[in-house]
This record gives sequence, C-alpha cells and structure tokens, in this order.
Amino acid sequence: MRSLTLRFLSCALAVAVCPTLPNSAMAQPTAESQEAPDYEGHFRVFTGAGEPASLGDIVDAMAGVDAVLVGEVHTDPVGHWIEAELFRRAVELVGAGQESGARRSLALSLEMFERDVQYILDEYLQDLITESQFLSSARPWDHYKADYRPMVEVAKEAGVPVLAANAPRRYVNRVSRMGPAALADLPASALSSLPPLPFPPPTDAYRKEWTDLMTNMVMTARCPVPEPQEDEPEGAHPDPHEAPADPPAEMPTHGGSFMENGLQAQTLWDASMAHAITTFLDQNRGGLVLHMVGGFHVKNFTGTPEKVQFYRPGTRTLVVHMEPVEDIEAFSAGDHAGRGDYVILTDEALDLYVPRNCVDVG
Repeated sequence: MRSLTLRFLSCALAVAVCPTLPNSAMAQPTAESQEAPDYEGHFRVFTGAGEPASLGDIVDAMAGVDAVLVGEVHTDPVGHWIEAELFRRAVELVGAGQESGARRSLALSLEMFERDVQYILDEYLQDLITESQFLSSARPWDHYKADYRPMVEVAKEAGVPVLAANAPRRYVNRVSRMGPAALADLPASALSSLPPLPFPPPTDAYRKEWTDLMTNMVMTARCPVPEPQEDEPEGAHPDPHEAPADPPAEMPTHGGSFMENGLQAQTLWDASMAHAITTFLDQNRGGLVLHMVGGFHVKNFTGTPEKVQFYRPGTRTLVVHMEPVEDIEAFSAGDHAGRGDYVILTDEALDLYVPRNCVDVG
C-alpha cells in the first residue's frame, strides 16, 4: 500500500511553504449541480478495533455524543460523499427542518471556511446574498462545488447553522513564521477571529505524531514524471511535490525552529476549530456538531479532539477516520486500529490527487 504520509499532512505546512488555496470555486456556476454519484460499494466501515460496521452504526452512535469529528483526505471523493451522507442522516436524526422543531440543535462545522467569514456564510444561509456573492467573498476552498457544497446546501435547506471553524490563514502563517507569541501584536479586530490567547499548546502525543510525520516522511512521487526528451537532460522535470529539505529562505523562523513553528501553527488550527465547536455546544445545551476536517487533525484522537476537551472537559466525541486504500476489505491492525472510534477505508483508485494536483509537463 502506498505511503499515506503526505495525505494526512494535508498541506499542514501550507502556512509555511504552500500558497493559499486557490479560489477557482468563485467561477463556478450557481445552477444546481448534477446528481452526485453514488459511492456505495467503494468503502467499508469498521470499528476502531476492526469489526465490520456500517454508516448506520455511526449514525446510531451520534445519539450519545456531542460532537462527531470526521477526518477526511481532501482529494477523496468517496470520503466527501460519506460526509454528506452522514450529515444528511444527522439532519434526519434530530428532525432539523421539520415544522415541529428539531429534537436537538445541530450544526455543521467545516475546516474549509475561516472564522472571519462567518457573517458571510450566515448571510448566504439566510438567503440575504446570492451564491455567487457568497463564493466571491468567503474564500471557499478550491473544488468547493464538488466537495463541500452538497453539505452546505443541505444545511441551508434544513435551516442548520454552518460554523466557519478555522483560524484565518494569514494569522496561522504568522505563527508558522514567527511563533505563537507573534499573535499578541494583532489588534482586537484580528483576535476576534481567533481562539482565546494564549491558545493551548500541543500535547506530548501530538508533538510526537508531528515529529514522526516530518522526520520520517516518505517522499513517494505521486505525480507522473514524463520521460526526458532527446534534447533535454535527465531530471529536467523534477517531481513538483518533492518538499525542500530545509525551510525556504524567504520564510524566517525568528528564533523558533521550522519544525516547532509548524507544529504551533497546526495547533492553532486545532484550537480554533475546537473552540468553534465547543462554543456552539455551550450555547446550545444538548446540541450536536458534525465537524469535517483533514485526517491528521483527528486521527488517533489527538489534535482537535484534545482541544475540544481542553475547552469543554467531558464533551462526548466520536472520531471517524477515513483513509483511501488499495483494498477496502483489508483492515490492518498495524495501520488502522485505534485511528478512530470508526475507521472507513475508501477506494484509493478513485482518489483525485493526480488530476487535481499534477501538471501535465509532457
């Protein structure tokens, strides 16, 4: 099975070495999208111990928790279909949108929107602005229409709030360059989009996972490299996804290490999302939040789940870990056990990393 190290990193170093996610979604048409494909048969659900399970089992478990944290691979269409299906079933579970009123307050929480655009998201959900205006102002992730729009539209129709849960990238980038102390220089207007400072530090377990990830990263080429032409030397087309061995010169560390500042930036993301989730739960007694996020933030119950407990001790969480694999029937105790309360193996053959990220240089 191919190494999934880069999948779970999910551009965690984006704040340091990757550009801001493009907003090509802005140009997407506002017309209703075509019927989404049905990915039944392209995934298998297991408990964290490897026992066969189903999406229905996950939905049943929602009744006994406060927050469901679903870790995705961003280029996995099967995972996005599962997320939308889980959210749709959650809407049915709590009776959201029914005239009689919901049995529980429900919210959809998304890593994919930053907290300073919450009011824009609210305006769209309340039909105060058009979808094109929403997309042009809210900095949606690339491929929003295919990946996340189905959930947002279900929420809009059912009257379910959507939480723009992530810290603004510009402030996370500041931490990656200068360390967490640099946030103290921000004005009150900026701090309103962040969790209370100082945000909680990474736990020892999370630090170990981050260190292992970065030091043992297997740089498996994921983009096809064309054969050199007769008139060009070998290596003229290097893999565009090979990471630099050292921090780029234009990204100073200001007294902190590249690794440490990257970990602190990652932790700010976790703290921001956890604070958004727990604030909703504090304001809506008995509520339920479904949070969609990159897998590294929740697998092994570290990252965001830990920060949920920091802000709201005793919060009942359910972690769902999704992972594209070659054989969806092959649950591996070494690779998959304990990654979450439920582990969903999806069909790696359908992953969109190559068509979305690899440039044809042939």
